[in-house]
Amino acid sequence: MNHQQKSERDELRARFTVWLETTVYRARLKYLERENPRVDTVSIEELPESALSVSEQVSYYEHSKFAFDFEEERLAEAFAKLPIKRQKILTMLFVEEKKPEEISQILNCSPQHVYDQRYQALKKLRIALTKDGDKS
Repeated sequence: MNHQQKSERDELRARFTVWLETTVYRARLKYLERENPRVDTVSIEELPESALSVSEQVSYYEHSKFAFDFEEERLAEAFAKLPIKRQKILTMLFVEEKKPEEISQILNCSPQHVYDQRYQALKKLRIALTKDGDKS
């Protein structure tokens, strides 16, 4: 077997290997979808606050507004302006020191959603603080 035939054979073998890996991967995904059907989840942001129990709304509102000892009043005001759901996520992340995976199980959402909500909440806080900081 000459060098050219050997390189062609190696290339063909590599293509076959990639094809086989892809096929097996997709078959595995289909199998897992059949065995573990996804539970329909709703984004925390899409849930109306009325869906939360009144005690849950009040306890988180009080916890977020009054339990924190913010150094700056501007930070407390900016935090209070966040949606309750994002306040919950930040509270669980930074005060209760829970991991995003734990929070996602509690809130019945994906860990990525927790990361996204954290990012959005911190972004809003930054914007509010820089905007308020220019006024003082």
